[in-house]
Amino acid sequence: MKKIVYLAAVAALGLAAGCTKEASDIAPETGATFSITVSTPATKTVFDGATYDVVWADDDELGAYIVGGDKAGVYKFTKDSGKDNSFSTTDFTPEEGVEYTYYVLYPYDAEFTVTEGKSNAVVKISASGAQSDLNAADHIATPLYGTATAEGTAAPKIKLNHAASVMKINVANYSGAELAISKVGLLSIDESAVMAGTFSIDFATGELTATEVSNEAAVTLETKTLANEASADFYVAVAPFATTADLSVVVNDDEFEKNGVSYDFNAGSVYKTAVTCGTPEVAVEVAGATSGALTQTLEDENVYANLLSISGEFDIAVQFGGSKYYLCPADAEFQDGEAVKVSLKKTAETHWSLPEAEGEYRLVYNKLDGTLTIYSPENEFNENLVVEFKYQNLNHWIMTKTFTSGNYFIRTGTGWDGWSGKPYAFQTSLADSQLLVWSGQGSTIDVPAAQKFCIKTGVKSDNDFTVTQGPSTDTVDNGKPGNPSTDGTADYGARVLTIVPENAADAPLEMGKWLPFEFAVSNVGWTHDDVAKLANIKIDLRNKRIQFN
Repeated sequence: MKKIVYLAAVAALGLAAGCTKEASDIAPETGATFSITVSTPATKTVFDGATYDVVWADDDELGAYIVGGDKAGVYKFTKDSGKDNSFSTTDFTPEEGVEYTYYVLYPYDAEFTVTEGKSNAVVKISASGAQSDLNAADHIATPLYGTATAEGTAAPKIKLNHAASVMKINVANYSGAELAISKVGLLSIDESAVMAGTFSIDFATGELTATEVSNEAAVTLETKTLANEASADFYVAVAPFATTADLSVVVNDDEFEKNGVSYDFNAGSVYKTAVTCGTPEVAVEVAGATSGALTQTLEDENVYANLLSISGEFDIAVQFGGSKYYLCPADAEFQDGEAVKVSLKKTAETHWSLPEAEGEYRLVYNKLDGTLTIYSPENEFNENLVVEFKYQNLNHWIMTKTFTSGNYFIRTGTGWDGWSGKPYAFQTSLADSQLLVWSGQGSTIDVPAAQKFCIKTGVKSDNDFTVTQGPSTDTVDNGKPGNPSTDGTADYGARVLTIVPENAADAPLEMGKWLPFEFAVSNVGWTHDDVAKLANIKIDLRNKRIQFN
């Protein structure tokens, strides 16, 4: 099951270095403890999902590859109990007068080596981590690296940097029942995308070079249950990468897609996104100068609209998943026909204000964009668009049709005769009176493979057509059909009044895109190789464009 979700990359949350407590120099004695002091970024081992604070755990282990003198090699440094940023080892004793370069990597790996400032392939960003519980973040232990030089017994002070980023995924359950969750992650359709894997690192630049890669990064859980109308956070380590490929947030076997957007995941940054399983019950009520409600539109589940008789000051309340919020404008001054950013507040801190004269205002709330648009009666869309169909040229039949809610017809095939089309009820959008929408509500229109199709505006002459021009006789004129307003003739209306591709020429079907069309007397249509399954059709009469989904 695939869904759309808005995926927003959020800037890093203040990655300031933590407080450093320096250790005293220690004389080089056999078996003595040598300490290094590190300053850390704002995410590390015991990861606080609320504040992203650094909390080193006792017994955390760093690997330090030390170059200098005759003791080159990797050494394990262990967190000193009770000392915030101090790590020590008894395996390494520096010598006076020798300059050492310390390459530090967390977590410790016994195979860690460095050649010309670059490590071997020991930096690991797992494609599948384990999260212990809902909202738990203690599994995040993203790789850290840093380097410093110190002479002799001087303790090096090393700033550690992130080699990975973190994706925080909020999952909301509005399925109507408890939701068992066993996996949450991020997936790219580009199989070569580097979202996780094993890497070497350049200590000077932080650049990672992949040796093993995965196009998925996820966490798994021993199945946890998320209550209905509840949400939980999941934390996934992600390699720093940039992509223009389609990404999906994965919850169990469901994919929540976000397409056609570029993403740039930077090391040391925390990103967040949210997905909703199921559909929360949303009610948008208008109260104050009048009462009424905004209704979810057929064309977009994120848009609520209606034409209401209102005036003066009023409030808009949104019931969402059992909670009530108010749409509050940043600027309450009326802006006719302009989308205004709104905030959801627990109380109506500001109110909407309209001109005093009562009238019918169209309100359009887009909960995905967080905007409200109000159209005054003066700025209301023209109702009942009238379209003229011309047959052959101005010397022959011309008919007009007024477009409103009602039946329109899908016709398939390549010839004129032998079809009448199947009726489908289109409705005028609540957000725009010149937008006609058909929604299958779970069913589809199946157009056979290799058959072009178009939208017919009627199948007989009494389907709200008006003859506005033509010969006075109802007989065949110069080989053209007789008067279409007279029964028993060539059934003009059943054949020729169609919505077809632009320029009245066959065109390939593209799903999910606005395609230009014409009102025409024509038998051309949209072409396709496979069975076309149409779940939603939108006809934008004002801009002469159509979208198939």
